[in-house]
This record gives sequence, C-alpha cells and structure tokens, in this order.
Amino acid sequence: MKILNRLLPLALLLVASNALAQSFPKDKVRQIEQNSIEVAQRYAERTGKPMPQIQDYRYSMKLDIAKVVYQSPRIEYCGVIPQIMVFEDSNEELRSIRYRSQGECRSQR
Repeated sequence: MKILNRLLPLALLLVASNALAQSFPKDKVRQIEQNSIEVAQRYAERTGKPMPQIQDYRYSMKLDIAKVVYQSPRIEYCGVIPQIMVFEDSNEELRSIRYRSQGECRSQR
C-alpha cells in the first residue's frame, strides 16, 4: 500500500503533463509548407525545372541529395515540428521532402 501511495503522485503528474501537451499549430504547418513552395517555385522558374510535389519521408527512404535549395528554419518549439527540404538530386531533378524533427526548446540549450 505504501508503494501505491508513493506511485500515485507520480502517475498523476505524468497524466497531467500529457494533458497539457500540445501539438504544433496547424497555421504554422501551412506557413512552413507555403514558404517552401514559394522558394521551390522561384527556383524552378529560374532554372527551367518542373515544380516538385512535396513527398513525405518514410523511414529507410534513400535520399539522393546533390544540392540543397531550401531547408525550413529551425523553430523554437518544445516538441516535434514539420520540416521541408527542397533539393536537387544527382540527376539535377528538383525534389521536395517533408519530414519531422525536434524543435529548438529553450530548456535544451
């Protein structure tokens, strides 16, 4: 019974922290995507290449990155954030990939 009384506050703390956890704002996700689309579009027009569709990264997906054109800036956020990278592959085709990474949390500095 003593063990249960000691574990109860810890369990309540974990439940409370999960309840307060928030997901990354959807308007910021749209802004990240819009910025990458604009950069990719300008680059595609300037180089005469077709505009790439944004693909979602899958684990173990082989990426052929010869030149990075754009990468979403790191965002100050304690949690996982969406990122987009626009790049040329070794065949000089323009590609765009969406992936997730850890945000820059002040407490992690």
